[in-house]
Amino acid sequence: MSNDVVIRTDRLTKRFGPLSVFEEVSLEVKKSEVMAIIGPSGAGKSTFIRCLNYLHPFNQGKLDILGHTILGGKHHLPREELRDIRTRVGMVFQTFNLFPHLNVLENITLAPVEVKRVARANANERAMELLEMVGLSAKAKMYPKRLSGGEQQRVAICRALAMEPEVMLFDEPTSMLDPELVGDVLAAIRRLASDGMTMILVTHEMQFAKDVADTVVIMADHGVVETGPAREVLESPRTERAQSFLHRVLHPEEANDLIDAKMAPIGGRQ
Repeated sequence: MSNDVVIRTDRLTKRFGPLSVFEEVSLEVKKSEVMAIIGPSGAGKSTFIRCLNYLHPFNQGKLDILGHTILGGKHHLPREELRDIRTRVGMVFQTFNLFPHLNVLENITLAPVEVKRVARANANERAMELLEMVGLSAKAKMYPKRLSGGEQQRVAICRALAMEPEVMLFDEPTSMLDPELVGDVLAAIRRLASDGMTMILVTHEMQFAKDVADTVVIMADHGVVETGPAREVLESPRTERAQSFLHRVLHPEEANDLIDAKMAPIGGRQ
């Protein structure tokens, strides 16, 4: 694997029993690249990125990530190897998963202090820097229940960044938020992109993917149906399946009109 490629999957395949989630996914992510993964529900997007830090073992194929090589079907990695991967690959989920009994500062500093043995004073200082970056330094002593969803998600981003990861994975980070709260979370992610963080982002925010991502991957029908430069894929998709998905997403009013027409009673009867 070349020095600038930090993640490579080779024919990665994941099944839950007889159910095929995705098959033979081969991708490369370079250092400082932002990759957005989009596609219809059930395409395996979230499961795929969970395979990258081995939250889900995969059945076939090979994963090279930050110097580690993992082969499909191997369900028990050595603890030291798994710890190294998860320390260097941060992840932010759809749900915020903050510890309710800890305040914001304690949520962010827990892992650096307990896992990396960072001195508490240094961990606190770094946590406050991260909170300042996302506009939440005044909330450091508050508990999660006192925060809005958007604020909790920004704290979750800070918690992942406190481990000083080399790669960040985002699994639909705005899908649980009210529309008015989405912008602050996307602004935090945009800041990471401008700072050169390597990121893989599963998202349904098409304009954000177009503006921020270097590469867009469309997953559908148990695999990758198209990949390429973000604007090229989103503005001029080559494959029929990608064209169909993007048309439905970018022009929902036409899809709704088609559904209404199909459901209309014959002869106009009500």
